[in-house]
Amino acid sequence: MSILEYIRQRIVRQDLRIPVSLIQKSLREIEKEEILSKHGKNLLAIAIANTDRMEKLLLHEKKKSEKWKLYPSADTVNSTDTAHGKETLLLAENNNEIYEHFQKDLIEKYQVIHADDGAKALKLAKEINPDIIIADAFLPVLSGYELCRMLKSSVGTSHIPIILMSALRDKENIIFGLEAGANDYIFKPFDFDILKARIRNILQSRDQLHEIVFTETRVEETKYTNELDIEFLDKAKQIVETEIDNPDFSINDFCSMLAMSRSSVYNKLKALTGQPPNDFIRIIRLNKAKGLLASKKYTVSEVSYKVGFTDSKYFSTSFKKQFGISPSKVE
Repeated sequence: MSILEYIRQRIVRQDLRIPVSLIQKSLREIEKEEILSKHGKNLLAIAIANTDRMEKLLLHEKKKSEKWKLYPSADTVNSTDTAHGKETLLLAENNNEIYEHFQKDLIEKYQVIHADDGAKALKLAKEINPDIIIADAFLPVLSGYELCRMLKSSVGTSHIPIILMSALRDKENIIFGLEAGANDYIFKPFDFDILKARIRNILQSRDQLHEIVFTETRVEETKYTNELDIEFLDKAKQIVETEIDNPDFSINDFCSMLAMSRSSVYNKLKALTGQPPNDFIRIIRLNKAKGLLASKKYTVSEVSYKVGFTDSKYFSTSFKKQFGISPSKVE
């Protein structure tokens, strides 16, 4: 019996109306029982930690300075580090000495997850959606080149930046790695201060793109380099714009039109825009509303309905929160 099946049997009501405290209580009861495997207990610990943090969020006990996020489901991730907002670095390297150096030099800034062959790295990348991957070019089972090519050719993982590393310095291998989709290529042995600067630059460039993705700039004119990422964002924006006046347009509809699972859409949008799906849709709607209001052709109430809000008061509150001014003050 899987952990999910077991939890479903213990929690009779299976909808989002169940109070978080009741879910917590049921999970705590399951935790005391001996039926679970070690892997199941790890997953259960993650679920409990998530409900603890959800309860704090609902009770407004979360400090503004904290980054709140649900822990990934992979049992290899240290949930304590993830909870404190560390970015996740997946290291694909079969040299334990190098892994130990990574842990020592990067542990303060990153949650380092290790895979000792390319196939394991591929599996982990799909499960935990790391912020960045550093992979040896000549991994066993699946080479770093193949790993890079496979991740960059899948819409579910194409957004993950990858740095390939190798002791080979010849031009052909560098070109081969970059053509496989690598964001950078470094040589062994390397200076960790330089590596940290390269990681920081890649992640900062990603954050800068978050700031312009909701502007009038066309997606293909941004600095996104992967065609799959450009196509995904373009399609996501078009879907929202097509459904912009539909108040019944849901996340399920959105994911269905993108032909992707909810988790894949969430991971993709968070990586490319910094926003979860609900906020992504809301921001596009509000940006459209701002343009309509600036035209002076419609009242605030008319604009709210044109962008899918059925409650003009809620629309005004959302608008002011987004732009810092009330809709009636738009010039």
